[in-house]
Amino acid sequence: MAERAFTADMMRTPQPLPLVAITGTRGKSTTAWLLYKMLRARSLSSALWSSSGVYVNDHRLPGELQPWSTVVRALAAGELDAAIQELEAPVVASVGLPEGVYALGAITTVCGNDETCLAAAESRYAKRAQEIVARAVHPDGVLVLNADDQAVLALADRYRSTSVLFALHPDNPALRRSRTAGLPALWCQDGLLVANQPLLRLLASRSSLSSVWHRPSADRRLDELPDASASSGSDDIVITDVRQAPCTLNGALTFQIQNIMCASALALALGIPVTTIDAVIRTFLPDTHALAGSCNILTVRGQDVLVDGARYPWSLRSLIRGIRHRGPRRTFVLTHTFPWLEELEFQEVGRLLGRLNGLIVLTEPIPDERFRIFQEGVVQNPYPPILVTQPDLEQALHYVFSLTQTGDLCLILAAEPERTIELLERFASI
Repeated sequence: MAERAFTADMMRTPQPLPLVAITGTRGKSTTAWLLYKMLRARSLSSALWSSSGVYVNDHRLPGELQPWSTVVRALAAGELDAAIQELEAPVVASVGLPEGVYALGAITTVCGNDETCLAAAESRYAKRAQEIVARAVHPDGVLVLNADDQAVLALADRYRSTSVLFALHPDNPALRRSRTAGLPALWCQDGLLVANQPLLRLLASRSSLSSVWHRPSADRRLDELPDASASSGSDDIVITDVRQAPCTLNGALTFQIQNIMCASALALALGIPVTTIDAVIRTFLPDTHALAGSCNILTVRGQDVLVDGARYPWSLRSLIRGIRHRGPRRTFVLTHTFPWLEELEFQEVGRLLGRLNGLIVLTEPIPDERFRIFQEGVVQNPYPPILVTQPDLEQALHYVFSLTQTGDLCLILAAEPERTIELLERFASI
């Protein structure tokens, strides 16, 4: 009922709001926070409703629904420049959104073309939610879509809003067609994030986007672009070098590059200068408290530690691929036992983790039969890592850090990311 009341507040606004909707099965929190940091870097009065709460101008407000209703009213009254809303698929699919209210929307990913994921109930919610988000974007607005995900790409050209495609490679067929047609696009080429001129000039052609910059606090300066030396060829513009983004592990984590592309496309559509986008990307790391479990990268006792809350095999694949590409000396994996997964899914988790060179530590008790299933997955690899168990995460940390050396990576798969981060902070201080 509270969510429906919030929707009703939005439906009373006569014009589309300077409001950004972001949904997807993975990456929406990181994308939302990246965009929020870009807005704040321009001293724009901004709000964010993320999985960790409601923030206005870097202050977290108590509660969620009531402060967000206040944010919506402030947007309508011109008291805030922009706001970002991270949307969970089950809520959106159940409650819905008013049509034509948002100036911008973005779909990060649904399943990354994984057939098993596409058949899951969570993904069915996600596909329904992305349709609702697409309809919620004003016809004069912008919808940013991941062209590497076929389920997301299916939304392109189905709505009156302008589609902005992003892809990991310039030869993505849909992206190439979009660029040829003179439509806005963003892509990665040899480690560089590149945007075409239609995207850079999108703000000027969309009145619903320009409304964001009609506030006294907004500093437009849309012409603040790099000089010709920063161009990747023709009229395309280099936004940043993703290998210099700390959240990508030197460009190895492709899903983080996709999050950067999504946030950058939204920022460019809002007219945020390239120099600001680049500066934020080069310093951004997922906050260990506001974004616990969103591929947090920490240094603990001199060792690199990565904490992630992946819950399914399909979301692990890109993470494992990135770690292997980075090539640490050894990878020490500390993982819970994924009790919600079916046997074959849990075996697949074992197979994926078994691709890493090092050690796998199960950080909680596990029945013998389930251990056997996991082990069968691990040993499917030509050179499987050693598999051991520890009673809990704290003892597992002491065990692993007694073995690590310079160049090793510690990967923690956390069922409770907040608790895991707190434990790591205590462990680091000992």
